[in-house]
Amino acid sequence: MDFLDKVVIVTGGATGIGRDISLTFSRKGAKVMIADIDSDGLNDTYSMVRLENDCVQSMTMDVTVEKDTKRLVQETVQTFGAVDILVNVAGIDGMETFLDATPKIFDQVLKVNVIGTFMCAQAAAKEMIKQKSGRIINIGSISGQMSRPENAPYTASKFGLEGLTRALALDGREHGIAVSILHPGNVGTDIWKGREEIAEREGLVPLEDIGKLAVTMLSISPNVNILGSVILPITQPYLGRG
Repeated sequence: MDFLDKVVIVTGGATGIGRDISLTFSRKGAKVMIADIDSDGLNDTYSMVRLENDCVQSMTMDVTVEKDTKRLVQETVQTFGAVDILVNVAGIDGMETFLDATPKIFDQVLKVNVIGTFMCAQAAAKEMIKQKSGRIINIGSISGQMSRPENAPYTASKFGLEGLTRALALDGREHGIAVSILHPGNVGTDIWKGREEIAEREGLVPLEDIGKLAVTMLSISPNVNILGSVILPITQPYLGRG
């Protein structure tokens, strides 16, 4: 399926999963608004996407700032006329044990991974309601289903994101808005620098497969929703992790 004339917002688009999803949708003909706090990485992604499709814009913004999330949606509508799809990728890690984590670290991780996602989804949904349709995908993690040691703040945030997604899906359905979550396992991004031994042992999902799955989740009939998907290497521990 192509996404010709569909308008897609991708947060966290400066690197990794967000960059790949931006490229994937642009290759499918979508009009893409890429957003991130990292202006240098954002400019690089914009240049890459521009080679695929000239219907692209970018915005430097912070998902933890409410006025930024509202401005993101407003400028997308002003530029492209609508918001059909929101992909919430923006997130930060929190590789701390329960005993070592501080309230400050927890606050930072939850603000980006949960509250930031909520504010972007809310701003986009208010526009989608006017259109009586829309789709939102939140990028979760298998850490939001089965915890990994020394990962307390991140795990808590991704479990929270799972709950948020389900709540948004319930509230959105009467307005024709489908909300889903995609839980990746280990993905081949720069996050594994310095942790190559774990990556080699557990395996990595090719980065481009995340974009392919996101497209698949959004290609089904308008009255159908894939509430959640898990993608991980067949060699990665999942059930009974530890």
